[in-house]
Amino acid sequence: MDIRSELSRRRFVKMLTFGTASSVVAGKLWRRDVLAFCVNTSTQKDAMLKLRVSDYPALQQNYGSVRLGVNPIFGPGGPDGDFWPFMINKDGFGDFHVLDCECRHASCVVPAFDNQTFRITCSCHGSEYDIDGTVLNGPASQPLHQYPCGFDGNDTLTIRVPCWGFDVSLAVQPGGPNARLKLEFPTYRNVTYEVNFREKSSDAWSVASFSTTPTGPANQTEWLADGLPATVYIDRATATGFYAVGMKLVEL
Repeated sequence: MDIRSELSRRRFVKMLTFGTASSVVAGKLWRRDVLAFCVNTSTQKDAMLKLRVSDYPALQQNYGSVRLGVNPIFGPGGPDGDFWPFMINKDGFGDFHVLDCECRHASCVVPAFDNQTFRITCSCHGSEYDIDGTVLNGPASQPLHQYPCGFDGNDTLTIRVPCWGFDVSLAVQPGGPNARLKLEFPTYRNVTYEVNFREKSSDAWSVASFSTTPTGPANQTEWLADGLPATVYIDRATATGFYAVGMKLVEL
């Protein structure tokens, strides 16, 4: 894709989500870096999160579970930001269930599904949920919210995540053929953002350095947001390529 031909399309980049995921596999804590692509859906600002199941050892087996999010959590009290974490569960038939981690009793954060007790148990008041989010024992009286998802039968799980979508506008700064790119995008409080780049669609994504001023050194790789709109400037090494602004997944 030629960057210059795309300048009239203000909604240039969608979203790339990346970071660290963790779960318990065979009684041991597992962690790894993960990458998933997110695309806006119409004007609702929902996002279609596409991730590779093979990136998560817990999801290679029935009754596996992984919990992910973009805001940190401190104990069961809730996220430090706008977004609750969600969990991905694989049931005994090989079907996937994606659940919001907000307990329906008192809004505590529930842990991932436990394949030893075969339930999700809220540590605040003991509410218990099944692998698909249905209530097993109170005091909660309503099931956990489900996110629509679909599996391609191979390796890709697609999840509709509410309110994660955002648009990024792109413009070329004055200064000739290799002038800086200016990216503008809305942010959410206490979410870390990065910019990724790849020259061809078949290339792997790499982290792009940026500046927060038009002429300052492009030596930053992360942006911890305060909820205000962000503007970053990127030095171009190639005339064509793909850029993506991403919210960084946090280890939960």
